[in-house]
Amino acid sequence: MGFDFSLYGILGLVLYAGCIIHAIRTGRINYWLFILIFLPGLGSLLYLLFEVLPELRHSHAARRAASGLGAALDPNRRLRESRANLEIVDTAENRRQLAEERMKRGQWAEAEALYWAALVGPLADDPALLIGLAKALAGRGDHQGALDAIDRLYRAEPKHESREARLIHARALEGLGRTQEAADEYRALIGYTIGPEAQVRYGLMLKKLGDAAGAREAFAEAVRTYGRQRGRLDADERAWLAEAERNL
Repeated sequence: MGFDFSLYGILGLVLYAGCIIHAIRTGRINYWLFILIFLPGLGSLLYLLFEVLPELRHSHAARRAASGLGAALDPNRRLRESRANLEIVDTAENRRQLAEERMKRGQWAEAEALYWAALVGPLADDPALLIGLAKALAGRGDHQGALDAIDRLYRAEPKHESREARLIHARALEGLGRTQEAADEYRALIGYTIGPEAQVRYGLMLKKLGDAAGAREAFAEAVRTYGRQRGRLDADERAWLAEAERNL
């Protein structure tokens, strides 16, 4: 087999050899090797079309080159995109922190407004923001709103796991008078959440349902479990422990 040693011939030879080396190194030495050997010119073009180009198109380097080309055509695009993303995230984070401060002061309506303002764009279904919104709504007595916020969270992320979200959900059911559902939810949270709150709330629900014996057992279990840990509990947890003791 003779070769044309003109410039095009040399380029073709380099391409041909490169395709063979690439096929061997990438483990494609099956039918491609036969095609490249018996159809050197056409085989090289087919190999580039079906093997090399798709691989390059999906590579990190190719994506980076495409991004660089876009930036070269529009030098301000990347700066605008970066600023827009930073503004959304930064504003949302600032609002979330401010909302938490408002809730510590019992300013539930102000906190709610801040969470609604943060739940926009790519953060429209952000779990942390939706949980914060549900907490603010529950704090100002809008139990249906709190329930809706938690339901929205689970619709967006069905596998999301959060002790706080489940506790807010149970509290919303209680606030809506769905006592049996709330009791079932509190019972499921015992041992899952940290501290005596779920246990004591479960006892209070049983008391409302007229199950005095079950309520006493729930309060007693809370005291048995957390009474010896009193010094390590925070103020809220100690308050729930005291509630259990009062109900015994």
